[in-house]
Amino acid sequence: MTLEQKHRPQTWDQYVGQAKAVAKVRRIIDRPGFDRGAFWIEASGANNSGVGKTTLAWLIAHQLADDFFITELSGSKVDKRAVEEIESSAHLTTWGTKPFRVWVVNEAHAMTQGAVDAFLTFLDPLPRHCVVVFTTTRAVDDNLFGDRDSGPFASRCHQITLTNQGLAEAFAARAREIALAEGLDGQPLETYVKRVKLRKNNLRAVLMDIEAGEMLTD
Repeated sequence: MTLEQKHRPQTWDQYVGQAKAVAKVRRIIDRPGFDRGAFWIEASGANNSGVGKTTLAWLIAHQLADDFFITELSGSKVDKRAVEEIESSAHLTTWGTKPFRVWVVNEAHAMTQGAVDAFLTFLDPLPRHCVVVFTTTRAVDDNLFGDRDSGPFASRCHQITLTNQGLAEAFAARAREIALAEGLDGQPLETYVKRVKLRKNNLRAVLMDIEAGEMLTD
């Protein structure tokens, strides 16, 4: 198990650097009466890897649903038939401690046109207690799905935009906390800040450096 997997945030407080995105998400899912929804989590532009897209989706999913009712899919493997299978299971009764079913579609811009068309039907409206979370490095713009207008798809999702700016201090503190827990720390906080900046705010890459012993003293 990698450090990223072992130390994936289990609570909202452990998820750092994306306060605005978290506030928006929690306003939605904590609202009394919330019973369904779709989210489009994007970190577009340069240096957009390792800023927390999948982790945010994971936190949403685990607040709303038990593990057995969370399904994670790769966008490149989501076609019309996959969406039809999602739709067929959406109406089944859950029997866990939490009422929702959640599907997380990573790299959602890679879905087939058939999947996009099928989702347009499935998302409007979603069955009760169903949530779909799309994560991507692409903005919802005119070119998202090739020649197809992405407007109808975007209008069915809460758009959550992650930043890749101003993350160094928060990511450095979190990285050092993990390094200390693993006995892999030997550097002051400012060295972690430099490492995060070197890695262009990619926390995943920083954790890989820690795992390789880069933050130990010689």
